[in-house]
Amino acid sequence: MGTSLVQQGRLDESLEELLKARELDPLSSIIARAAASPYYFKREYPRALELLRQANELGPALSTTWEIGVYIQNRSFDEAFAELAKARQERKNDPILIYSTGMVYATQGKRAEALQIIKELEEMSGASLSQAQWIAKIYAALNEKEPALTWLERGLAAGAITVFFKDEPVWDTIRDDARFADLLRRMGIEQKQHR
Repeated sequence: MGTSLVQQGRLDESLEELLKARELDPLSSIIARAAASPYYFKREYPRALELLRQANELGPALSTTWEIGVYIQNRSFDEAFAELAKARQERKNDPILIYSTGMVYATQGKRAEALQIIKELEEMSGASLSQAQWIAKIYAALNEKEPALTWLERGLAAGAITVFFKDEPVWDTIRDDARFADLLRRMGIEQKQHR
């Protein structure tokens, strides 16, 4: 329920639900990780990072696509790379880890490295365009609006975008574009901000 509320942009309600769930099951890394997400989407980055660190003590880091954003928004690049290296020991060739690496590179302005990650994701994605949203995020992090919107459009047309967090900070570079609002509308996502 809490995660669904995050996706709807109902962040305060989601936080209430997730904190209740955490009280009921304090040792669940999944719930602990989910409890960090409303803080991230509300742009309370230090609190999100604090909760994410607690979740990482309970279970594997970087198991969701929004987590890398917490490190990025806190400018904790070294910590992000350390968590990525640790996760790669158990999860070789995990697309989430490849995508997360690309996001850090893009945010650091390492364009060539980020584009190489995009190429890897394109190859993994193939005709299904399964990685379209992640590719769009890396382009958005590079502040390359046109390819970001194009990949979102392609992913939506292919039915490859199943979970979309409209409040994710990475979309700030394209949020004001009418095409982004149109994509949200076609995904059936309410566009009002819930911060």
